[in-house]
Amino acid sequence: MASEELLKHQKEMAYKRRVYAQARAIIQRGRNAGIPDKYLRIGKKDFTELLCPKYHGDINKFADTVYNTPDRLFKRSFIVIDGGDMYSRKKAGFAILFRMIACDKYGKYFDCAQLASEFQTIKFSGGDNRNDLIKEVKQEGILFLNEFHKKKFSAHLGDSGGFFDQLLEFRDDYSKPTIITFTNPLQKGVENRGNALTDDRCGQYLAMLSRSDMKKNENVLRIKVI
Repeated sequence: MASEELLKHQKEMAYKRRVYAQARAIIQRGRNAGIPDKYLRIGKKDFTELLCPKYHGDINKFADTVYNTPDRLFKRSFIVIDGGDMYSRKKAGFAILFRMIACDKYGKYFDCAQLASEFQTIKFSGGDNRNDLIKEVKQEGILFLNEFHKKKFSAHLGDSGGFFDQLLEFRDDYSKPTIITFTNPLQKGVENRGNALTDDRCGQYLAMLSRSDMKKNENVLRIKVI
């Protein structure tokens, strides 16, 4: 009997060590993705409190889908987040990114303004150029682009939108999920009286995503926060 109890104890300890090692590996992948420690491990309760009930209806049911069946997140090429303020949008984006990373995946966070600026820079000091950068970014398993705003794209250097199209088209074609937060609330309805882009200065894909609530797109998951 004693040997059976010892064997059971050893199995339990081995299981706990595996769980602990797995948790540490997920945390490290989150940090490598660029998630600050304060945004690591955002729980379902905190995520639920970010959601806009007027938009999502049953926010608990929506949060259950994200946290209990995260494989559904990988069936959409784009996860678009708007509403709230820059903190709630960023927190929701990091919550989604971390939940997806926990599915044994890798990802990366980028500030949209910084990436747009680098796409407008022909040569970097280290010797790489924007073509090298786009090759690297488009291969990320999960990509989080934070705080898109059309004013972050220079009107004098219009090719940045083309680089974003190359990036997002590749990721769309190869089913690599991209999370994007929009600084301005997205327009809802059939008429554009708000913030939907009416030109392709920022690229066709970002213009299309800015109209996510005007035309239903099964390839886009919409999240609105408060």
